[in-house]
Amino acid sequence: MFDRILVPLDGSPASNAALPLVKTLARATGGSVTLLRVSLPGESAPDLEAGLGRIREGLASSDIQVQAAVRTGDPADEILAEVRARDADLLVMRTHGRAGIGRAVLGSVTERVVADSGVPVVLMRAGERRITQLRTLLVPLDGSPGGVVALGTAIGLAKATGAAMRLLQVVVPIPNYLYGGAVWNSGAVIDPAWDDEALEAARSYLTGIAGRMEGLEVTHEVLVASSVPDAIVKSAEAHSADLIVMITHALTGVARALLGSVTDAVVRSAHCPVLTIHATQRVPPIS
Repeated sequence: MFDRILVPLDGSPASNAALPLVKTLARATGGSVTLLRVSLPGESAPDLEAGLGRIREGLASSDIQVQAAVRTGDPADEILAEVRARDADLLVMRTHGRAGIGRAVLGSVTERVVADSGVPVVLMRAGERRITQLRTLLVPLDGSPGGVVALGTAIGLAKATGAAMRLLQVVVPIPNYLYGGAVWNSGAVIDPAWDDEALEAARSYLTGIAGRMEGLEVTHEVLVASSVPDAIVKSAEAHSADLIVMITHALTGVARALLGSVTDAVVRSAHCPVLTIHATQRVPPIS
């Protein structure tokens, strides 16, 4: 499934906290691991190589094939270059995302890597719990083809790790102020029955998807909430999800919403890692 896993590190304990999850993924999928440090001004390449060597030995002791590389230059450029050089099919990295107006959202390095790498990226915030086993995968779906792309990746992970899958769809209700005969600028009257119909459609959609996933432990739920990211994070906490698997519409430039407003908010708030999948990525059909 994931044959070549790239792990950018920065030498901090926070970035090293990703290593238990890396070990879990590599052992489950049989993938090899490349540890990467990008040398910054004033850092010694031999010292960085020695530090990576110690980490490499620790992972190799678990029968994982591990390589290490040190590059010099712009961190985002060098990570992307290493993705191409190694033909990596998964990245696991820490994000420095901060909440509030002053934040750089997920950080310029992270946003570029997610947008330009073309491969799935597991994002971990500082302070998240250490993941040593994947027991439950939460997969938010919205009925779009992109959501099915994330589902295909989650199915592969569930088969490789034995994890249970929980499918989630969040229905956003029509705001109360639009009821009572309120009219949009277009003149269309709001029908209160639309909420009920949307809820029933979501339940029917998830039931159909779950029914096709034979041989896996699958549960599903539909939540009604005004905030999709908040509902996803709360569901992950309520069900002790070890990994959230979801699509991103990552773009670059002023017009983009970074990872997409929903994915960005989930990554910044969730207490577990988030595996972001490009909506255009191709995966095997659900079987």
